Amino acid sequence: MIHYRNNGIGLKLIRKKVTKEDLEERRIYWQITYKRKSALYYTGRLFTEKEWKEVLTKNLKKHSGIKKGFQNYFEFTLKPLIDNLAEHNNFSFETFENELKRISEDKITVNEAFEKKIKLLESEYKISSASVYKATLKALMRYKHYKLLKNDTDRKEFIDECISKKNITVGKDVLNITEEITFEEITPNFLEESEKFWFDTKLSATSIGIYFRTFRAIINNAEGDKPYIDENNYPFGVKRGKYEIPDGGRRDIALSIEQIWKIENFETDIEALAVARDIFVFMFYCNGLNFSDLCRLRYENIDAPNNEIVFQRKKTQRKIAKPNFIYVPILPPMIEIINLRGNKSQNGYIFPFLNGIEPIGKNERKIITKMRLELDPINSSLKTIANILELDPELSTSYTRNSYITHLTSELLVNPIVVKKMVGHSTKKDVTAGYVKLTAKKRREINMKLLNPNKTYNTINSVGITG
Repeated sequence: MIHYRNNGIGLKLIRKKVTKEDLEERRIYWQITYKRKSALYYTGRLFTEKEWKEVLTKNLKKHSGIKKGFQNYFEFTLKPLIDNLAEHNNFSFETFENELKRISEDKITVNEAFEKKIKLLESEYKISSASVYKATLKALMRYKHYKLLKNDTDRKEFIDECISKKNITVGKDVLNITEEITFEEITPNFLEESEKFWFDTKLSATSIGIYFRTFRAIINNAEGDKPYIDENNYPFGVKRGKYEIPDGGRRDIALSIEQIWKIENFETDIEALAVARDIFVFMFYCNGLNFSDLCRLRYENIDAPNNEIVFQRKKTQRKIAKPNFIYVPILPPMIEIINLRGNKSQNGYIFPFLNGIEPIGKNERKIITKMRLELDPINSSLKTIANILELDPELSTSYTRNSYITHLTSELLVNPIVVKKMVGHSTKKDVTAGYVKLTAKKRREINMKLLNPNKTYNTINSVGITG
C-alpha cells in the first residue's frame, strides 16, 4: 500500500508473520531499511493475514479510515522526516528515532485538542460550553467519515442517516462516528467542504457558524503557548484563499406584544399545555430570562422591600469580577404563576424543576441534564399552542428574550443602554452607561407597559406572593 525510497532510505508497511499457520492477529509495522539494515516501528494496528490482504488489495468501507490514517501519517510525518534526513545526508536509525520521538511529542490531533478543552471546561463545571465543543467535534468527525467514503451511493446514504438521526441525542439510535483528524488536514478547502456537507445534512446556518467559531477557538489554543496551526497555514480569514465563517444572521424569533397576550389568554384543560403557557409568560415578563436561569431562581432571589427578583445570569458568572445583577419587577401575572406553579415551600427553588439538586458546582452536569429533560416537553407543548393560535410553528422558550428586547427597543423606544441593563447585557464599552441610573420605580414603569390592558389580574399588588 505504501512503498517509499529516498537516497537509500526505504519505507513500507508490513505484517510480521510468526508461524507458517498464521491465523492470529499480528502487529502491523512501519519498516525502515537503510544499508541492508532494518528497524520496525509499531503502528498500533493488528490484523489477521486475511484481513491484511483485504486492506492491501480491496477498497472496503470498514478499512477506509484505517488506510487514510496510515496515508496521513506517512504524508505528514514519516515522509517529511525521511526527506529531510536524506537531503542532508544525515540518516541513522538513532537520529531517525530521536526526531520521530520529538515530532510525536509535539503533535496533537484535533480530537485530542478537543478532548483536552472539554476536560478543562468540565473541571470548571462549564457543562454547557463543554457540550458545544463535544457537538463540534462530532460534527467534524461526521464530515471526516463522509470524506473517506468512496462512492456516491455510500455518501448519499450517510447524509440521509445524518438527517434522520440529527435530533437523536440518547439511546441506541444515536449516530456515533469516530474518526481521527489531524491539524495537517485542516485547510480552507477542508472547511469549505465541511460547510457544504453540514448544509446537506440540514444543519442550520446558526449551528454551522457556532461549530466553525468553536473550531477556530481550538486552533487558536488560548490555553497553550502557540496555536495548533502556524500563521502560514492558518485556514480562517477574509483574504483570498482563506475560509471566511458564514454569517448565519439572526432569525427573527420575536413575537409581537399582541401575540404574547394571545398566548397568555390561551385556555386549555391539558395540563402540559397550561404549564408551557405559564412558564413562557413568566419568562417574558421576567425580562425575557432564559429557561436555565428560570430553573435556578430561588425564593431568596426575591427582594420583597423593592418588589423585585434579583439574580445573576448563569452564563455571566465567573466571567466578570463585579457581579452583574438583573433586577426584575414582580408583575401581577408573575405572582399568579408562582402561586400556581411554584414550590409551596419557600426555602429553595421558586419552580420545582430542580427540586432535590443542590445548586453547587459538582452538581452542574446533573442540573444541565435535568433542565434539558424538563425543557423538551415545554417546547413541544409550545409548538402545539402555536399551531392552535396560528403563530410561528417553531415557537419555543427562546422567543421570550427576543420578544422582550424587541418590544422595548422597537415599540416602547426604551434607551438601548436601559434595555441592556434590564436583560443583563454588558455596557462596559459605553462611556455613558455609568450615568444611566435605573431605580426600582423606573424598572416597574417600563415593565408595567407590557401588561395586557384588557386583562384583569387576580393579584393587583405583587407583594402578595403566598406560600
